[in-house]
Amino acid sequence: MLSKNLYSLCLLLSTPYNNLESLSNNVVALNSYLQEEIYLKKLFDFRWRKKLNSSFENFHFDYSYDLVEEYSNLIKVKLNLKIFFTIKDSNALINSACVHEYIIILENLHNKYKIHLLIENEENPILYNYILSTSISLIDNSIFTKTQSIYFDKNSKIDSLYESFIRTVMKPNKKYIPRNDPVFNIDKACAYAETYALKPNPNYKSFDGIGGDCTNFISQILHAGGFNENSIWKPYTNTWVRVEDLYSYLTSQKLGIKLPDDTYLDKGVLIQFYTPSIGRYFHNGFITYKLQNNDYLYCCHSYNKLNYPLSEIYPHKYPKLRALKFS
Repeated sequence: MLSKNLYSLCLLLSTPYNNLESLSNNVVALNSYLQEEIYLKKLFDFRWRKKLNSSFENFHFDYSYDLVEEYSNLIKVKLNLKIFFTIKDSNALINSACVHEYIIILENLHNKYKIHLLIENEENPILYNYILSTSISLIDNSIFTKTQSIYFDKNSKIDSLYESFIRTVMKPNKKYIPRNDPVFNIDKACAYAETYALKPNPNYKSFDGIGGDCTNFISQILHAGGFNENSIWKPYTNTWVRVEDLYSYLTSQKLGIKLPDDTYLDKGVLIQFYTPSIGRYFHNGFITYKLQNNDYLYCCHSYNKLNYPLSEIYPHKYPKLRALKFS
């Protein structure tokens, strides 16, 4: 019964807003706040993609879960949801995928489950880790009584968010002078990023679940693109595995040029995302495609993503980013 409920939840989470009517026979029991939150998020995604003229299709999913804790009639579950889809760009179809990590608390009502808490790791990493590491009996009850959806606010600000996105991807700046660096091979770097986006290279240690693997993965991509290891930058030095340390290393060694005003994004560019709840740049991605609608696709680890649209997380999830170009 638990597996059936989680399947229904995954089906709901992976189904676009305009296809929700097809789920009439796959109903999952949610508290009123969660139900509103999920549907408002889907409405936002629908309106947002329409503004950007994004074309996504062929959605399907896979999932796995671990039972973390049982307390009285409450159950804590860790859920990994992998969503696959294709992106239509001109005449090309590009395979895309993302892995969502959730922590869930369900109530067992005579073998019928109702979901009271659903937290995504990337959406709220601090709360996610708090719920994951804290016994159900010790969790602050106030987190179960939220009344205001964050996506209600985002829906109301969709026009200003769109303007912010367009300024980032289209703003001209004549001061920027491209550099041709024969050391760095963008195609090899992108090929590595796509190959190991969803399944880590077994030749490297993975830090997923022990601090995050995003910078470790970016360093592997840069190495595959032609950057040589040295005594400062090699597995698994701070410059290899930490967001800020890698940025400082690349800029101080003049291996990467910071793009002015975060513009001129392109294939082969490193992007770093500012996480408000943590208060610093905390996540990396590597751009693998530029689309005709001025969107970009990137790969990353820890929130593993393959050719995932930048527009799906910026600026409504990450309000700021910075970028480094290598050639």
